[in-house]
Amino acid sequence: MRITHFMLFNHLSRALQKNTEEYVKFNSRLASGKRIQKPSDDTAGMMRALDYRVSISDNDQYTKNMEKAAFRMTVTGNVLTSVSNSLLKLKELLVAGQNAQSPENRAFSAKQAAVWKDFLLGLSNTRLEEGYIFSGHATDRPAFSYNAATGGYDYNGDMGEVRVLIDRGTTISSNMQGSRVFSFGLNGTLPTELPDGTPVSYTQTTDPATGITTITVAIGNPGDPAYDTFSISNIMDIANVLSAAWEYKNTDGTPLHADPAVSEEMAMHRLAALMAPLDAARTQVLNVQSEIGTRQVHLSDQASRLKNATLDLQNGLSATEDADIEETITEILKTQTALQALRESASRILSQSLLDFLK
Repeated sequence: MRITHFMLFNHLSRALQKNTEEYVKFNSRLASGKRIQKPSDDTAGMMRALDYRVSISDNDQYTKNMEKAAFRMTVTGNVLTSVSNSLLKLKELLVAGQNAQSPENRAFSAKQAAVWKDFLLGLSNTRLEEGYIFSGHATDRPAFSYNAATGGYDYNGDMGEVRVLIDRGTTISSNMQGSRVFSFGLNGTLPTELPDGTPVSYTQTTDPATGITTITVAIGNPGDPAYDTFSISNIMDIANVLSAAWEYKNTDGTPLHADPAVSEEMAMHRLAALMAPLDAARTQVLNVQSEIGTRQVHLSDQASRLKNATLDLQNGLSATEDADIEETITEILKTQTALQALRESASRILSQSLLDFLK
């Protein structure tokens, strides 16, 4: 078969184009540092790289979720510490003033209890990022508020858990409901009489919708002049009843009894009867603190594991799509040499005239 001048030209042109494309490809690989720049470079490798990137992106989001949850738990833990310390101070106040005192001392104790009541209410309504952290899912509402009709404090939140995704299929609760922190139940053996021998009983019921436990305290025997009952459902109620008792009053401001002597007896009984609930309230707060601490340890462990997993994924991604620089430079040099040879060959062949072929 006769080799025509046109056939030679086409062959050289295709060879030059192919080598030029190879040269551009390797230079682009050297500039970007990536072996895979489009699916045709390595379809299977491109799919693996995509999987690596998706997993790394997921881990980045999990990390952000954990950082946000950890900050929320830190704030919650700090509040719980303040609540626990406040209850301890309130108990010290109760121990010091549970016996009959002078009007001046009683007024001081009443005022101090009222201060702790307001402080605890403020803690219960702690806000973070424009939301109330102890209201469950109802973060737009204060967790607790004063009810003038009952003279007590109502829980306005719910039992909702704010769960955050910390791994594929794994979540953790980042909040603590106010009903678990500021409300409490009485456990174990309860006192059946006060230090002076007066009978006392504690009856408790829990609202499943809110988790709030209401404790009704009955002191004395029905029919006795000093027979008394009152209810508490949270630690603000305890401080409120204490403050009113030192003034010989109910929480609505009315006297405990028309007879001052009976009022004094009822007040002292109330103070003594609140010792067990106050201890139970602080125990409840300490238990919740321990739970928050456990969650924080879990988050820390998960963050470390996720960091190592992300590092492994990044190494896998690098091994899949990164270019071998030394190999790439070698290929560039080889392509340059081939191109130079083709140019020289083309220049000699294509410079010949028709007379050269006719000789």
